Amino acid sequence: MQSIFLFVLKQRSVTKFKVSNHVFLTVSCLRDDAVYDELHKAEGDGKPLPVDEDLPGMGQYYCLHCDRFFANVTVRDEHFKTKKHRRRVKQMMGPAPHTQLDAELAAGMGMPDNGPKLMLM
Repeated sequence: MQSIFLFVLKQRSVTKFKVSNHVFLTVSCLRDDAVYDELHKAEGDGKPLPVDEDLPGMGQYYCLHCDRFFANVTVRDEHFKTKKHRRRVKQMMGPAPHTQLDAELAAGMGMPDNGPKLMLM
């Protein structure tokens, strides 16, 4: 007698709706406004970074555009050549990222406009 094998195919979930994908897409935009302000604040600041043992490379090798620390100079220099870094630099040289005020104005929650006053009494 032949044995009958039942193969149950697992349904694939749509990739764009996975929770992990949502977290990955939103984490990259969390500090955009703070990084933008740091970049445009003062570029002549050549202060050395404080030593922090908890960060990679003791916190000495930092990419300001991407807000990342690296283990050594060679890894940081390789990062500067990547497409991700170049896109980030281009994004930070453009207009300011969205703020809470922009979101409120777009949602119609800004200052109310009641029109001009018709008569004073």
